[in-house]
Amino acid sequence: MKPFEQIFQQFYSPLCNYATKIIRDDIISEDIVQQLFIQLWENGKLMDANNTERYLLRATKFKCIDYLRSIKNKNISLPEELPDLIQTENSELLEEDIEPLLHYYASKLPPKTREVFLLSRKSGLTYKQIAEEMDISIKTVENQMGRALRKMRELLKEQEYLAFLIFF
Repeated sequence: MKPFEQIFQQFYSPLCNYATKIIRDDIISEDIVQQLFIQLWENGKLMDANNTERYLLRATKFKCIDYLRSIKNKNISLPEELPDLIQTENSELLEEDIEPLLHYYASKLPPKTREVFLLSRKSGLTYKQIAEEMDISIKTVENQMGRALRKMRELLKEQEYLAFLIFF
């Protein structure tokens, strides 16, 4: 498999999830990510990126911002719950970046581990509630959460999102 194809296969779905958390529309998010990959293919920029994953995350975020701006310029009302990404474009990790990044990196966890992690962090369930809902022992929930947190710390450290680590 060619390098570009491998990168597409590895990152397409997680980037769509990430864009969906920003845009709140699956179809538009897929279009944004597809357009990003087409643009990168045509420009040959992807192979030059030192850190492909971080590059793709930032590019996706900015494509989403561009989309939100275009909607705003057409006077189409945005849902109130959308973060005001349009106003900020700096490279710092902002509060509104946290949920999409959380979902992006959670999508890289094994399915059961991801489910336990999201039930705990997103739904706010206790380990006991998660164990009951998933029909597993509390010890299994603890082990899965430990695994999830270690993996999330690893991934975030690799991407130099040190400020994000305080949440874990």
